[in-house]
Amino acid sequence: MTKSVERKLAVAVLLSGREKFSSYYGGALARWTYEAYRHLTSELDVKVFGFPTPAEDLYPLPHETSHSWRLCKIAQRIPVVRRYEDRLWLSSLSRRLQQVDVVHIHNRPQWAFILRQLGLQGRIVVHLQNDHLGHWTTPMLDALAPAVDAVVTCSTYLRDTFAPRSSSLARKTHVVFNGVNTEVSRPCENLREPKTILFVGRFDPEKGVLQLVRAYALVLKDHPDAKLIIGGGTGFGTHHETPYVSQVQAMARSIQQNCGAAIQFTGYIHHDRDLPACFQRASVFACPSLFQEPFGLVNAEAMACATAIVGSNRGGIPEVLGDAGKVVDPENVEGFSSALSELLANPERRRQLGQAGYQRAIQTFDWRVVAQNWAGLLRQLVCK
Repeated sequence: MTKSVERKLAVAVLLSGREKFSSYYGGALARWTYEAYRHLTSELDVKVFGFPTPAEDLYPLPHETSHSWRLCKIAQRIPVVRRYEDRLWLSSLSRRLQQVDVVHIHNRPQWAFILRQLGLQGRIVVHLQNDHLGHWTTPMLDALAPAVDAVVTCSTYLRDTFAPRSSSLARKTHVVFNGVNTEVSRPCENLREPKTILFVGRFDPEKGVLQLVRAYALVLKDHPDAKLIIGGGTGFGTHHETPYVSQVQAMARSIQQNCGAAIQFTGYIHHDRDLPACFQRASVFACPSLFQEPFGLVNAEAMACATAIVGSNRGGIPEVLGDAGKVVDPENVEGFSSALSELLANPERRRQLGQAGYQRAIQTFDWRVVAQNWAGLLRQLVCK
């Protein structure tokens, strides 16, 4: 008897906005899509739909676009027409989306309504990496529930921004963490440098870079040989001299002149090629986010490199760190600096936190673990 071959589930992934499906020009959603689904190609037939991306920059997964992207760009510039841009885009894809088992929508819950209006009968999963539902009223959330088969959030924190207000949507809401490529981000103690504080992230006010520089100035009183490395640009693969960037750099110059401090601004750091070595060299990774960060992936990446972390008490960051990092109020500059100074003075405590973080990363945040959790959820939805 010939053994039957189980059919692969067909999944269409819709990137939000104009995000390119690229490691350099794309953002966190493009990376999540590539990293999770590349581990599932033997189980799922995946196709990513988004705006055009040059072939030389594309992640190696099937990617399609639509000629309507030109009309969408025009529509976006016309105030009255702008409201129809999403419908135009989804209408151009609707025939292809009818042929799949699951439509995976990144960060655009309103697209579920449009797709149902266009006649889509298949499963719809809305995947949230940001707080897109926190401001929705209970009637709005209740109306979304029958339009989707699942809402997935990247953290319990993000789920709790809306789920308690709608029992019908809460029953369809699941948490699947973001992930880390532990084949690339891994410990390398031979590279570890003494008394080096690292920040990597978007260079804007909500990420707390200014607060970190202020805290570093206080750290120098106890550790005059401490270094601070600030990595990242104002956008994905880009950097502009904004007033905020100028303010931070001016403060850094003042500290350098007055204290002889070592502060380095690296600009944008290539995620796979250069970022792991930055984590591996750092004594302490600092995440001073001032806003309610839904997840804080950079912390999980630092953990995978066994780097001790001082993270802010905002959003999902404490959830990511668990017991494997120190959590502080980033606006309390004295408390922030004390946490950094304590770790710089205690190599054994840094080692303990680093090892705890590494174990948590490989057990919880490895992309292979995340991918199987995701595939299990999709199979569960389709087999209902």
